[in-house]
Amino acid sequence: MRIFYLLFWALALGCSKKDTTPEDIGKVSGTVKDQSGIPIQQVQIVVDNSIFFNSNISTKTGSNGTYSLALPKTGAWYAFAIHRIPFNGKTYQCYLHPDDPTGFGSEGAIRNFTWKLTGQKAQPLTGHYGGTITVDHFPGVYLDTEDIQFTLIPEGNLIDGSPGQTLIRYANDGIQVLDVPIGRYKMSARYGEESLKLRRWNSEDVFVKELILDFEPQIDAQCDNCFKLEFNR
Repeated sequence: MRIFYLLFWALALGCSKKDTTPEDIGKVSGTVKDQSGIPIQQVQIVVDNSIFFNSNISTKTGSNGTYSLALPKTGAWYAFAIHRIPFNGKTYQCYLHPDDPTGFGSEGAIRNFTWKLTGQKAQPLTGHYGGTITVDHFPGVYLDTEDIQFTLIPEGNLIDGSPGQTLIRYANDGIQVLDVPIGRYKMSARYGEESLKLRRWNSEDVFVKELILDFEPQIDAQCDNCFKLEFNR
C-alpha cells in the first residue's frame, strides 16, 4: 500500500511540474513612449514576417504603453509601431522609432519605440518621420527652385502636442522640402528679395503670400503625410 501511495504522489507531482512549465515559444514585448518619456496607449504593434508577404500578427499597447505578443515557433520577424492620431480634423498614421530595428527569430525580442517627429526612418522602412512638401511652379513661371527660401511658422502645437518652432527650409534638388514636423503652418516663400505667391498644387485656390498648410495623411498613389504646392510671381 505504501508503494502505491508513493507512486501516486510521484505521478501527481510530475504532472503538476509539466503543467506549469512555460511553452517553448518566444515573445516580442516592449514599451511605446513619446519624446518626453510619456507612455502612449492604443498604438498598433505589427510583427511582420520577413519572408512571407502579408503575414503578420498584431496587438495594441495598453494604458501603460506596454505590449506583448507570442510568436509562432518558426519564422523571422520585424516589429513596427504605428500611431494613428486625429489632428486638425484629419487622421494621420505615424511610424514610431524602434530602439533596435534588427529582425529576430522565434526566440523573441524586446523592441521599445519612441514617437519621433523628425529623422530618418529605421530600416527596413525608408523616408523620414516628418512630413514632405513637394514644390512645383505655375505653368510659365520658371525659377531656380532650389534657391527659393521657405519660411514655416507653426499655427498651434505640433501633432504630438509639443510647441513647434519657425523653420527656414529649401527644397532638396528643387523638388521637395523634407522631414518637416507634422503640424499646421503659415508658409511663405522668397526668391532673393522677391516674395512669391503660393497655393495648393493643381487647385483653383487663389495664390497668396501666406499659405496655411495642413499636411495630407495620404495623397492616393503618391505620398503619405505630405503637401503639394505650386508657386507664382
